[in-house]
Amino acid sequence: MVSPIHPAVERRARWLLRLLILWGLAVVAKLFYIQIVRHDHYADLAEQQQTRLVEIPAHRGTIYDRNGHILAISVPVETVIVNPAQLPNVEIAASILSEILGLNKKELLVTLTQKVEEKRGYYKVADQLTQDQAKSLKSLKLGWIQFESSTIRVYPNDQLAAHVLGGVDFEKHGNGGIEQGHDDELSGRPGFASMVTDVRQHGFESHIEVEPIPGNDVTLTIDYRVQYELEKLLAEAVVDNSCWTGRALVMDPHTGEILAMASYPTYNPNDRVVSMEARQNLTVQSPIEPGSVFKVFTIAGAIQDGKVKPTTSYHCGNGKLNLFGRIIHDHDSYGYLTVEDILAHSSNIGAIHVAQELGEKKFFDYIKLFGFGSRTGLPLPGESSGRVLRLSKWTKSSIGSVAMGHELMVTTAQLGQAVSVIANGGKLTRPKLVRRISPANSDNYQLRPTSYQPVIEESRQVLSPDTVVQMRKMMEHVVLAGTGTSAKIRGFSVGGKTGSAQIYDPKTKQYLHKYHASFMGFTPVNDPKLVTVITLNGSTKYGGAVSAPVFSKVTNSALRILNIPKDLPDDPKSEPLLAASVNDAAFPLLSEEKPVEEVENSNIEVTKSSLVTPNYMGMTLRGVLEAASKNGFRIDPSGSGLVRSQIPAPGEPVAYGQKIKLRFGR
Repeated sequence: MVSPIHPAVERRARWLLRLLILWGLAVVAKLFYIQIVRHDHYADLAEQQQTRLVEIPAHRGTIYDRNGHILAISVPVETVIVNPAQLPNVEIAASILSEILGLNKKELLVTLTQKVEEKRGYYKVADQLTQDQAKSLKSLKLGWIQFESSTIRVYPNDQLAAHVLGGVDFEKHGNGGIEQGHDDELSGRPGFASMVTDVRQHGFESHIEVEPIPGNDVTLTIDYRVQYELEKLLAEAVVDNSCWTGRALVMDPHTGEILAMASYPTYNPNDRVVSMEARQNLTVQSPIEPGSVFKVFTIAGAIQDGKVKPTTSYHCGNGKLNLFGRIIHDHDSYGYLTVEDILAHSSNIGAIHVAQELGEKKFFDYIKLFGFGSRTGLPLPGESSGRVLRLSKWTKSSIGSVAMGHELMVTTAQLGQAVSVIANGGKLTRPKLVRRISPANSDNYQLRPTSYQPVIEESRQVLSPDTVVQMRKMMEHVVLAGTGTSAKIRGFSVGGKTGSAQIYDPKTKQYLHKYHASFMGFTPVNDPKLVTVITLNGSTKYGGAVSAPVFSKVTNSALRILNIPKDLPDDPKSEPLLAASVNDAAFPLLSEEKPVEEVENSNIEVTKSSLVTPNYMGMTLRGVLEAASKNGFRIDPSGSGLVRSQIPAPGEPVAYGQKIKLRFGR
């Protein structure tokens, strides 16, 4: 017989049942709420926990020289990583990794043990694996070894054009040169992928949400062959002459395209750690006082304004001039010099006279017209505009200082731009470093369409064709018989100008016995194809002695590489006369070219000729200048009054280009 259930127990059982029913209803309600009412919300939360958005880096564009030679490229690399918490055996892991990767086993074992003790979940063992290393590790199929793919920037030519190219930082953004100047075009746009992960955040499924857009390729105006020669010869000159630094460029004066640009000392952009001093691009970032090369622009402005002619003569004070209480000295005790000889012999006092003839306001205007005081616009970070003082800041003697290249600062790029005005026919053409920017959508470099062309600014006419012809002629005379004889190139006519700006030390507030030694010039004279500017900083010698020879070597190499035809006979015993197309009254040509011979114990070469010395005895200076200009003779006058003596004597044979010394007296 079953005993009856106690009423109290039955009552408790009923309450328990009711509670279970209520609990069940609550669970069902909660499940309904979660799975039906808030399904989307909790599904999104789950997706957020299980899915992460991963950035897909864009491939950085390649940089080429003008001929398609690769200067900078991004190459894929792999990084090996491990999760120390998942290592089955630290010693075995260290042994495997060290053997394949060529690492020190003991050091790696200590590091891995430390990471395990610290309960780290990520450790990068090595990056930039070789293909063989990556293949060997992947063949082991060990779960605790993982790989990350990335790219590194490689400069296949090492230090070649380092200052032009610049480099990239750890985030793969440009930090100098073209890499920074055109970072937006080179970088492209990153893509994104959603990756589904497990509880240990290991990805097992991914989906690309946004495709990465690769960076564009940039083609420079640089010719790597000319660049190599320029860097090599510049480095040799700096070292051989115990200079501090060097800077130089070679460019096409008509298009403004820079074929080579170099600074010394240089660096290898493949190196991760490089000093800021080595990274400095001296050609655009470090302006200097130009010195006597600036006399070209002083004289060009005066000729253009009609104030002087190449035959205009000034007395140069026998090497001394009192300019508003300031004593200016010349390189030699010159008496009367024509403007042609002022440039050829680089007379400071003569240049001051020319500038005074032009006047401060006009002189200042021409300085600005030649582009000084303004950036050239090259896509290189940190370009300096140089320094040209406002006229209100000029002192009484400033016109004298500026006339000979002091009291203003210019960059090498600005000098190249300015001398190109004379070389290209009188127009200011902006220098260029980029030929085109194209999408990297073809393996064939030549077939890639151009997506971008650099903006070509309208050239500004600075000098008339007549002024250009006269300036080319005078600059050729600098090389033939002036301070720039070391700049001669066999088979080519050359025009140029030397400069030796004494360096001012702001600490001692004194000028040092060291110079910014420069030479700027062009060739061939009648139709210049190349402009070259060379500056050696901290030289103990003048520009004609150290920079002119570098100009000759660099330009000669560029002419050969670019296959530019010669304009003079290729005869080592023949020296160029004056440009055949330049035939004005001020500078008449001989009717025929003559052979030359070297003068014993001299680096000056003269031309044999059947010409004889005219008789200038008893003539005034004005009469002598008129007669000499008509017959193509050059004079070296001293004194005042009438001609009392002359060397060579009247009727004696004289070589073309040889000076006739005249002494004037009362």
